[in-house]
Amino acid sequence: MRTLSLAAIITALFGIAACSKERVSTSNPVSPTPTCTYTLSSTSLSIAGTGGSASLTVSAGSNCAWTASSNSSFVTITSSTSQTGNGTVNVAIAENTGDARSATLTVAGQSVTVSQAAGDQLYGNWAGTIVKGSGCPAVLPSSVTWSGTVRRTGAASSEIVISIPTVGVVNQVIPLVVNGSSLQLFVPIDTLYTFNATLSSDRRSFSGTFAGGGCSGTWSGARS
Repeated sequence: MRTLSLAAIITALFGIAACSKERVSTSNPVSPTPTCTYTLSSTSLSIAGTGGSASLTVSAGSNCAWTASSNSSFVTITSSTSQTGNGTVNVAIAENTGDARSATLTVAGQSVTVSQAAGDQLYGNWAGTIVKGSGCPAVLPSSVTWSGTVRRTGAASSEIVISIPTVGVVNQVIPLVVNGSSLQLFVPIDTLYTFNATLSSDRRSFSGTFAGGGCSGTWSGARS
């Protein structure tokens, strides 16, 4: 019977351990996580002052998640704000009643600029003067100041909240007829007066005439 030396036994044991370690190291490696990339159909949107809606698309891998958000109250996201893979972002933009403005959307980590033109300058705060002409009652002052706010009440309708404190008109809500650059409203004072005016080209001022019960005169106004 052959007797192995201590050195041979140790060598054999280390050889077995090395083979074991080599077999463990041959297991299948973990696949790397794919990198997600996102492509937007546009990084800028231009909107009219009257407001409206717009959309943009996102191209992404089927397992790639992304979000959309707005930094301004006048731009509202009407589609889902969290999506995966290809998708569409729909937004609604409110009417602009002031100067040109902008907002930023963040879509799939990218910035989208929303630029809106100035709105109709008719809508806002106004002030002006009414000057009495011929045929008017003597009790009416020769001229008075007025102030008011013009606002839209529907797609094709407007109103003015007008005050003429000298003749007792305070925060009176009156329908306003707007036809292009022409304005018309009816104010009851001592009788029913019809006020007509023509807006300037920038729609920030107007002048016109009024008449009622044989009394007539002029009036004017400007955005305040």
